[in-house]
Amino acid sequence: MNQIRVRSADLVAPAVGVVYILLWWLGEAGRLGNGAYGPVVAMLAFLLFGIVIGVSKKWPAVALVLMGATIGLQLLIEGARFISSSWPAYLPLLYAVFNVSAFGRRAVHWISLPVSAVYAAVVAALLTVRTFGRDGWPVLYSLQSARQFQSGGGLDIVGTFAAVCAVAVGLAAGAWCAGLAMRRANQVAAARRQAQALQQDLDVVESELVVLSERERLAQDVHDVMAHSLAVIAAQADGTRMLDSALSPDAEQALTTIADTARDGLVELRRLLDASPSLELTQRPGLAGLPALVERVRGAGLAVDYVELGDAGPLTPVQESSVYRIVQESLTNAVRHSRAEGSARVTLDWRGPGLAVLIATPATDADAIEPGRGIRGMQDRARLAGGWLTVGIDDDAFIVNAFVPVEAARFTEVVA
Repeated sequence: MNQIRVRSADLVAPAVGVVYILLWWLGEAGRLGNGAYGPVVAMLAFLLFGIVIGVSKKWPAVALVLMGATIGLQLLIEGARFISSSWPAYLPLLYAVFNVSAFGRRAVHWISLPVSAVYAAVVAALLTVRTFGRDGWPVLYSLQSARQFQSGGGLDIVGTFAAVCAVAVGLAAGAWCAGLAMRRANQVAAARRQAQALQQDLDVVESELVVLSERERLAQDVHDVMAHSLAVIAAQADGTRMLDSALSPDAEQALTTIADTARDGLVELRRLLDASPSLELTQRPGLAGLPALVERVRGAGLAVDYVELGDAGPLTPVQESSVYRIVQESLTNAVRHSRAEGSARVTLDWRGPGLAVLIATPATDADAIEPGRGIRGMQDRARLAGGWLTVGIDDDAFIVNAFVPVEAARFTEVVA
């Protein structure tokens, strides 16, 4: 329905232009051949002004230029000028001025005001100056001025031109102001439609946020209750199996089954909470992404030293992802809480039975070591990787110390 209304409105100006041409062609049909240049030249101004009206809404700049060209043609060619019976043909041009002002681009809109005033002044000259009339007569004259002219008294050309020019310029300015009012009304309507669309989007987003917030709350509750326990079970089973060499094969197998089952349960739990399919291993961040991470943190204004000691050993994708997230979390907290000209140091030490990670970042206060969600998350990641993580403050530095064994047992895939 709206499209039909818009298309119908776009057809108004062309329809007016066609009607303009037809009416004036019919109205002046008996006089078109009387001019020195024939009916074609006499009809040319009507045709061009009709085109001006027809394209004034869709192509306002073209209409403005074509209007001036047609008026200039009338100045140069006598046969194209209007006579005493056809001069009202100028009045429908006010509709074209209205369209140019209402629908033209910003530059065209503002230029059209002085240009329309100049056009109106030229038209006033065409109507009042005897040079542009037929047989030395101006197009506009009164009965009194005709008698005065016949008696040899002449005509008050200046006064007549001033009066007609004032009226013509006033009409052009009025049409332009009406177009300005329409332009402002269209802008207000567009802004109101945009505001309504934004409000609808905000309502949708708000409802989604409510759902997501409730889901996040439930997910956090389930995570707090189950995930931590499953991670501890897996870590304890692995620790017991690795530390007690006197275990029987059946006991070692049972501990392995317990650890694997706990990790499988944690995988399914996190997949359920995240409501996302399992990720490809290539999508996981690994140790190869640490240099880029360090560069991004440096770009945020924190001076970071990155040191890697020893020869890198084999880690599983889950272990690499855990180390990456631990470093990322530590540096992110450092950027968030660091003072001006702060610095941090990341050390990866492979000179042992596994990978030792030491991250020293600026310490803000003693509350920084409170076991919040971030620290618990890093500790959980370290345990899932088969290692451990501790935090503390030493010499105004916040120390994160983690260890991941190189001799990785079978780690079930966990969504990082």
